[in-house]
Amino acid sequence: MSDLSWQATRVLRIGKRSGAVRGHLELTDTHLRFRPAGVASKLQGTPFSVQLKHVAAVGIVEETVGLLKRTRQRLCVTLGDGSEQFFEVGRPDEVAEAIRVRLGGRA
Repeated sequence: MSDLSWQATRVLRIGKRSGAVRGHLELTDTHLRFRPAGVASKLQGTPFSVQLKHVAAVGIVEETVGLLKRTRQRLCVTLGDGSEQFFEVGRPDEVAEAIRVRLGGRA
C-alpha cells in the first residue's frame, strides 16, 4: 500500500479553549501522523503520531462553530485510551474511509 496525505488542520482543545494548527495528515501502513507546516511547525505545532494498532475508531463529528454558528464536519480519531483527536480535512468522509480500509475495517 502507498502512503496517503491530506492538507489538514489539527483542532486542539484545552479546557474550554481551542486552537488550530495547519499541516498535513499522513497515513502510512503502520501510523497516522500529523505534521505541522509553515510557521506553525516552528511556533505552535506539535506533531502527532499514533500506531494504527492503537486507533479504536474513526468517524465524523458535526460541530457548530464561529460567530455565525456554522455546522462543520471534522474527522474524529478515537484512540485505545478513549482520547479523541480532531482534524479538519477537505473530505472527512473519504479520509475516514481510507483510514478504516488501512485498519482492515476494524474501526
